[in-house]
Amino acid sequence: MRVALLHNTSAGSEDHTDDELTTLIEGAGFEVVHVVSRLADLTAALHDQHCELVVVAGGDGTVGRAACELSGWQIPLAILPLGTANNTARSLNLPLRMKKLAKSWKTAQHVPFDLGLLDDGAQRVRFAECVGWGVFARTVVEAKQRDSSTENVRQTLKRDRKLFRSLLRELEPRPYKIEVDGRDCSGDYLLVEITNLALLGPQLPLSPFSDPSDGQLEVVLVGAEERAALDRIAKTGSPEPGAYRAERGRHIRVEADDALLHRDGRIVRHARGTRWFEIAVEPSAVRYLR
Repeated sequence: MRVALLHNTSAGSEDHTDDELTTLIEGAGFEVVHVVSRLADLTAALHDQHCELVVVAGGDGTVGRAACELSGWQIPLAILPLGTANNTARSLNLPLRMKKLAKSWKTAQHVPFDLGLLDDGAQRVRFAECVGWGVFARTVVEAKQRDSSTENVRQTLKRDRKLFRSLLRELEPRPYKIEVDGRDCSGDYLLVEITNLALLGPQLPLSPFSDPSDGQLEVVLVGAEERAALDRIAKTGSPEPGAYRAERGRHIRVEADDALLHRDGRIVRHARGTRWFEIAVEPSAVRYLR
């Protein structure tokens, strides 16, 4: 089976060279015909020479961007989780030992994986993990400004959870008008997350019942009265089903005057003022090996 390898060399805190990963994949019985570090180079390589599998070696950002780019392509993806949180791999219940994982690909199932579509009135873009407003978006902003080059994975996860909890204690709720498949879910919230995965950011089990293969998105809504519950979840890393409102749907509308949101790990800033956002699911957009 011919493989194209997309490798983010800056993922996580471990060093993995292209040669090491190629040796690992070929040792599992595959032929590596392309090794690239950019998505543009990956799609160009796939047009140039067909492959039966794309292996994405990196963290959630690399994995998510690859999935969004290859939506609709008839080629499965496999993950070598090299990132800090590896939430996508964990949500798919993949083994995190790379040799074991690579050897499993020959007999692995092809699992459908949904993507989300965000329309902010100016552009329509895909996301793989989640879109949201409030405390987690602000955590992403703060975390990007901090130097983690000297930290290991455990230290980075601990730092980001601590940062999330600190911002959670300070933030005041804001009003959001929200419709989930026509149901009114409006209110004042500290956190609004439309998520495709069970885990958020630094492995926070925000939405333990999320299934990225069910054709729906989870809408997590946390108000001031649930602040303590969300703090406990961030502190312990243990889910508390029913601790806050969670809805499920295929079409979500959000009206917000919050100019800051995140799309997966990216921050998006809009001009101040109220804006409507349309979020929909793209069922079975890609396939992963599991």
